[in-house]
Amino acid sequence: MAVASVGLGASLVACFDLFHSTSGILSECQLDAQACDDGVSQVDAATDGGTDFSLFTPDQAVAHAQHACAWLGACETPLGSNAFGTCMFDALLAYDVGANPNHPVRGETHALWDCLWQVQSCADVARCVFPAAQPVCSSSGDYTGCDKANRDVRVECVDGGAAVGESCGLTGRTCASNGSFGVCAGAGGGAGLACTKSECDGTLLHWCGEGGVDVGLDCASNGAGRCVPGDPNVDWIACLASSDAGCDASPSAQCNQGYATSCASGVSEVLDCTELLQVLEAGVTTCVSGPFPLPFDWTSPCVVPDGGCTADSCQGDSGLVGCARGAAYTVDCASQGLGPCAMVATNVGTAMNAACTAP
Repeated sequence: MAVASVGLGASLVACFDLFHSTSGILSECQLDAQACDDGVSQVDAATDGGTDFSLFTPDQAVAHAQHACAWLGACETPLGSNAFGTCMFDALLAYDVGANPNHPVRGETHALWDCLWQVQSCADVARCVFPAAQPVCSSSGDYTGCDKANRDVRVECVDGGAAVGESCGLTGRTCASNGSFGVCAGAGGGAGLACTKSECDGTLLHWCGEGGVDVGLDCASNGAGRCVPGDPNVDWIACLASSDAGCDASPSAQCNQGYATSCASGVSEVLDCTELLQVLEAGVTTCVSGPFPLPFDWTSPCVVPDGGCTADSCQGDSGLVGCARGAAYTVDCASQGLGPCAMVATNVGTAMNAACTAP
């Protein structure tokens, strides 16, 4: 999945009293995917069952991404990768298989995105994000942490009450904490904040970033489901792409008319950056050739360079504009059955993003 930067704001220890909610009752569509009339075959053995995203048309993929991300931001706040722009890019990687054919989502990540495009209420969203239980903050104050009952969920508490969650599993990660704050990382617990070696560990891709943060991911979440060395003579690793076209491995990409071609894992892969970034204007650059900033991040060429969207905004009461990678993603909150757009502070007050409000 897309690699997001990790912010490490100061915060307090997060501990949670858990209870099992009875209000998060799923709709018929969620309980029985075949009841959804979307023109889509619902069984795909390659993605461990559930909806076959490869049968979504590009327009359906965009509509489902807007719905999933608008509801996620409204009900769980635009915390981290819940921010509308970032969520849209990640959601389109999942739903638009034609634009991302070599790294289709798998396993838990597929199941999470499958859950979110079908939500009809905040209770439904909570069931997707917190499958074990809805956590309650143990104390007042603002802090982030990891919910132990839902190990792949990073949570934020603001003045007590119910915690809001960022599902790290949507990007193939888990939650890491050192007891002071939580981040989505390539390893859980304290190990995710004390990375010492970039390596493959089974399907896990560990990559040590700034300050010892493991900015990797679980390759079981995408592509062929394996972590592999890109080249035994070069110090990098990658998630193996779903492809049988061999090539000379290199952690870089070449761009041509908005398409990025690369070979980080030793097999050829391609991304339709223009489609993933939803850039409709002619002549706008959507793909940048060259080495990957992170050698395993096959999505990094997809970016609108200088002069792109840089700050979220609300347009009137209902229009939401979310920025990611220089691209502007939009949605009308009212059309999704949600409340007006608002600017919301998250990450212990260090981030400000636009989000629809809960209905």
